[in-house]
Amino acid sequence: MATPHLDPVSTSGDLRPPVTVTFVGAGAIGLPMARRLAAAGFDVTAVDPSPQTRTRVEEAGLKAAPDIASVSLGDVVVVMVATGGQLLETVATASARGSLAGQTWVIGSTVGPKDGRVAGERLTEAGAQVVDAPVLGGVPGAEKGALRILAAGSRQALERVRELFRPLGQVAEVGDEPGQGQAFKVVNQLCSSVHLAAAAEALSLASSLGLDPARVVPVISGSSGSSWFLEDRGPRMAAPTEPDEVLTRLAILAKDNALVVQEAEQAGARIPLARAAAGQYQQAVEQGLLELDDSQIIRTYRAAQ
Repeated sequence: MATPHLDPVSTSGDLRPPVTVTFVGAGAIGLPMARRLAAAGFDVTAVDPSPQTRTRVEEAGLKAAPDIASVSLGDVVVVMVATGGQLLETVATASARGSLAGQTWVIGSTVGPKDGRVAGERLTEAGAQVVDAPVLGGVPGAEKGALRILAAGSRQALERVRELFRPLGQVAEVGDEPGQGQAFKVVNQLCSSVHLAAAAEALSLASSLGLDPARVVPVISGSSGSSWFLEDRGPRMAAPTEPDEVLTRLAILAKDNALVVQEAEQAGARIPLARAAAGQYQQAVEQGLLELDDSQIIRTYRAAQ
């Protein structure tokens, strides 16, 4: 595996830059990514089965299609679907149409190392180049072009998509094979899913001690007990009113926490903290909180008080 390093993304003059992009999955993160690519001059067609999502795509000035079988595939195919099953189904549908030679596929979804490897193998067999590139930064990062892209692939494949990644954020090259980007993302999501639950637990403790969580957040922020999640989500956790804005759905970290547990079990890794956090995500499921902003995991602690 290549040593990870951050790459500011420069254009190589050795390859013709990609022009057309088929973007599969135009949800909360996918649509702003597709918009930024279009604004950078790429010819983007967004594919999504949801009529409501396709309406938002068209309102954003992009071309929309209901499925990958109904469009001509672009120079690059970016896949931002929700699950490994959806990724493999997308790959199977495209491969059934014939050779994928000349195309570069970017696996932007968080699906785990196994599905990332399998998808990469099938795409390579069909003639495509593959970059495994799950992203960090959520909806705000996608909208601002401030994602961190965990890219793994051959040198040629990575060169092929450097210009494509430029408007999306910063690239961390983490390996040379599909599945390696997914492995890095799993490690990150263990930290993220535990840190979110820890921030909520800390503010719940503050309330139990008679403290105002809204005062606790700025005091603890920047200290040894802080985290990015406490500083970013803490103010929304501490707000006395129920927030309407959903920046990142709780369902995303709940899904990723479950993926962490699954991958750890297969690898024989000990993850007691991730398993403890899984209990809070399960409570969130039972309380019907998954479509709320992820800061609202705090409600799983309030329910227990």
